[in-house]
Amino acid sequence: SVYVYQDFWSQVLVYNMIQDIRNSADEEAAETGRKSGNKYLMHTNENIAIGLFKEDMLKILLEPEEKKRIKKLNELQEEMERYVLPLRELPGKERRKNISNKYKNNQKSSY
Repeated sequence: SVYVYQDFWSQVLVYNMIQDIRNSADEEAAETGRKSGNKYLMHTNENIAIGLFKEDMLKILLEPEEKKRIKKLNELQEEMERYVLPLRELPGKERRKNISNKYKNNQKSSY
Protein backbone atom coordinates (compact mmCIF):
# COMPACT_ATOMS: atom_id res chain seq x y z
CA SER A 1 0.00 0.00 0.00
CA VAL A 2 2.99 2.30 0.54
CA TYR A 3 4.00 1.76 -3.09
CA VAL A 4 0.55 2.68 -4.35
CA TYR A 5 0.59 5.81 -2.21
CA GLN A 6 4.06 6.73 -3.49
CA ASP A 7 3.06 6.06 -7.10
CA PHE A 8 -0.02 8.25 -6.74
CA TRP A 9 1.94 11.19 -5.36
CA SER A 10 4.68 10.81 -7.98
CA GLN A 11 2.04 10.99 -10.73
CA VAL A 12 0.55 14.09 -9.11
CA LEU A 13 4.01 15.67 -9.03
CA VAL A 14 4.71 14.90 -12.69
CA TYR A 15 1.28 16.19 -13.74
CA ASN A 16 1.86 19.43 -11.83
CA MET A 17 5.28 19.84 -13.47
CA ILE A 18 3.76 19.35 -16.93
CA GLN A 19 0.95 21.80 -16.23
CA ASP A 20 3.37 24.40 -14.86
CA ILE A 21 5.49 24.34 -18.02
CA ARG A 22 2.37 24.16 -20.19
CA ASN A 23 0.77 27.17 -18.49
CA SER A 24 3.88 29.23 -19.19
CA ALA A 25 3.79 28.07 -22.80
CA ASP A 26 0.05 28.86 -22.97
CA GLU A 27 0.66 32.44 -21.88
CA GLU A 28 3.26 32.90 -24.60
CA ALA A 29 1.05 31.20 -27.21
CA ALA A 30 -1.92 33.39 -26.27
CA GLU A 31 0.24 36.51 -26.52
CA THR A 32 1.57 35.60 -29.97
CA GLY A 33 -1.98 34.66 -31.05
CA ARG A 34 -3.25 38.09 -30.02
CA LYS A 35 -0.39 39.81 -31.85
CA SER A 36 -1.04 37.88 -35.05
CA GLY A 37 -4.78 38.63 -34.88
CA ASN A 38 -6.16 35.10 -34.53
CA LYS A 39 -9.90 34.70 -34.16
CA TYR A 40 -9.63 32.31 -31.20
CA LEU A 41 -7.43 32.28 -28.13
CA MET A 42 -4.56 29.83 -28.64
CA HIS A 43 -3.27 27.20 -26.22
CA THR A 44 -0.76 24.35 -26.39
CA ASN A 45 -1.64 20.80 -27.38
CA GLU A 46 -1.72 18.76 -24.17
CA ASN A 47 -0.95 15.38 -25.79
CA ILE A 48 2.12 16.73 -27.53
CA ALA A 49 3.21 18.54 -24.35
CA ILE A 50 3.07 15.30 -22.37
CA GLY A 51 5.10 13.48 -25.02
CA LEU A 52 7.75 16.21 -25.16
CA PHE A 53 7.91 16.32 -21.37
CA LYS A 54 8.32 12.55 -21.20
CA GLU A 55 11.29 12.63 -23.55
CA ASP A 56 13.17 15.60 -22.12
CA MET A 57 12.42 15.89 -18.41
CA LEU A 58 14.81 13.19 -17.18
CA LYS A 59 17.62 14.78 -19.18
CA ILE A 60 16.79 18.14 -17.61
CA LEU A 61 16.63 16.75 -14.07
CA LEU A 62 19.92 14.87 -14.41
CA GLU A 63 21.82 17.87 -15.81
CA PRO A 64 24.42 18.93 -13.19
CA GLU A 65 24.85 22.54 -14.35
CA GLU A 66 22.04 24.94 -13.48
CA LYS A 67 22.50 27.19 -16.53
CA LYS A 68 22.19 24.24 -18.90
CA ARG A 69 19.13 23.00 -16.98
CA ILE A 70 17.41 26.36 -17.33
CA LYS A 71 18.34 26.53 -21.02
CA LYS A 72 16.94 23.04 -21.69
CA LEU A 73 13.77 23.85 -19.76
CA ASN A 74 13.28 27.01 -21.85
CA GLU A 75 13.88 24.99 -25.02
CA LEU A 76 11.24 22.49 -23.88
CA GLN A 77 8.77 25.31 -23.30
CA GLU A 78 9.53 26.85 -26.70
CA GLU A 79 9.01 23.48 -28.38
CA MET A 80 5.64 23.13 -26.63
CA GLU A 81 4.71 26.59 -27.94
CA ARG A 82 5.11 25.35 -31.52
CA TYR A 83 2.15 22.99 -31.15
CA VAL A 84 -0.82 25.27 -30.51
CA LEU A 85 -4.55 24.79 -30.97
CA PRO A 86 -7.40 27.30 -30.97
CA LEU A 87 -9.48 27.36 -27.80
CA ARG A 88 -13.00 27.16 -29.21
CA GLU A 89 -16.32 27.14 -27.41
CA LEU A 90 -18.22 23.86 -27.43
CA PRO A 91 -21.00 23.56 -30.01
CA GLY A 92 -24.54 24.19 -28.83
CA LYS A 93 -26.02 20.95 -30.13
CA GLU A 94 -24.86 17.44 -29.36
CA ARG A 95 -23.42 15.53 -32.30
CA ARG A 96 -25.44 12.62 -33.57
CA LYS A 97 -23.64 9.31 -34.00
CA ASN A 98 -23.04 8.28 -37.57
CA ILE A 99 -20.53 6.16 -39.41
CA SER A 100 -17.90 8.91 -39.64
CA ASN A 101 -17.67 9.54 -35.89
CA LYS A 102 -18.68 6.14 -34.52
CA TYR A 103 -15.33 4.35 -34.48
CA LYS A 104 -12.21 5.26 -32.51
CA ASN A 105 -9.80 4.94 -35.47
CA ASN A 106 -11.23 8.19 -36.85
CA GLN A 107 -9.90 10.09 -33.83
CA LYS A 108 -6.46 11.69 -33.68
CA SER A 109 -3.76 9.67 -32.00
CA SER A 110 -1.64 11.14 -29.24
CA TYR A 111 2.12 11.74 -29.33
